Amino acid sequence: MRICFLAEANSAHIEKWCRYFLEQGHEVHVISFTKGEIPGAEIHWIDLGLDGNEGDLAKLKYLTQAGKVRRLVKKIRPDVVNVHYATSYGAVAALSGIWGYVLSVWGSDIYDFPKKSILHRALLRFSLKRAGILFSTSRAMARETRKYTRKSIRITPFGVDTSFFTPKRRKRLPEYVDGRFMIGLVKKLEPKYGIDVLLRAAAVFREKRPNVNLRLMIAGTGTHEEEYKKLAEELGIAERVTWTGFIPAEEAANLWANLDVAVIPSVLDSESFGVSAVEAEASGVPVIVSDVPGLTEATRPGYTALTVKRQDPEALAEALVQMYDDPVLRGRLGLNGRKYVQKRYEYRDCFRQIEQYLTDWIERGKKL
Repeated sequence: MRICFLAEANSAHIEKWCRYFLEQGHEVHVISFTKGEIPGAEIHWIDLGLDGNEGDLAKLKYLTQAGKVRRLVKKIRPDVVNVHYATSYGAVAALSGIWGYVLSVWGSDIYDFPKKSILHRALLRFSLKRAGILFSTSRAMARETRKYTRKSIRITPFGVDTSFFTPKRRKRLPEYVDGRFMIGLVKKLEPKYGIDVLLRAAAVFREKRPNVNLRLMIAGTGTHEEEYKKLAEELGIAERVTWTGFIPAEEAANLWANLDVAVIPSVLDSESFGVSAVEAEASGVPVIVSDVPGLTEATRPGYTALTVKRQDPEALAEALVQMYDDPVLRGRLGLNGRKYVQKRYEYRDCFRQIEQYLTDWIERGKKL
């Protein structure tokens, strides 16, 4: 199969997609407006002077490149084009006249973008209409997508490599021997991920269990980093928080495995699929998630995780107390989480299903 992705070449998720298809012996091309290198894939970089983090106005430049994208696709002659993100690359694909492409929706393109204005909704509908078939990482996001289209949607969750995210990476002794109760997460430091909720919950936990040596690990960077650090100071927990900044995948896997509890307190539905929760579960770590549908779908409430109301620090603190007070519960959730991911979200199993969807689409002649 010769597959062409129309997507950000500097995205870790796109690199994972490319790596799988390359491992299976497929020829992989990526047409991207951001510079990136993916070993084995041929990158066709259209330089617009952007890095992928710009707002809607800047990304209007994407739309001016429809003709160039069409010519590149004609030159590559792929068996299938898989476009990622409906309202940037998807809009370009729709304008380019590419026929029968597969469109993968991501999250904010479906949850946030169409709520901005009538024009935004119209652009989303146009992008979805021109696609041949749609992929969604979760059932929750598929339901949201169906507000704007009647097209068929295939569920394609983000899987994780359970040989990479594994309890074997844990080097710490149990909390009751180590002396520290370590909680944390790996996320961008942006409002949608509820970092402020976690900090406030940690402060409440300290009030409820003042003798516990609580330690909070927060890995990631973002536009609100200084704001969150200031909040930690105001809450009196700054000395309890370690801000690692950006860490590569290897360090992220080590961090997850060495936590006592992973906390994913996202506040917006555009957290379309909780890959962070899946990584933590695969690492054998119990998880607390907010009641965002994409997170509850990535976990099994009561079996692998505790679920709390979003934007509720008190509820999150109570769940942390429950986890601390009941190490047997933590152990059970951690073991269950590992088994759950191995059964449902193993990386290669998920991508084999995607590969089959693409193969079926090609064999059907890309009929709309």
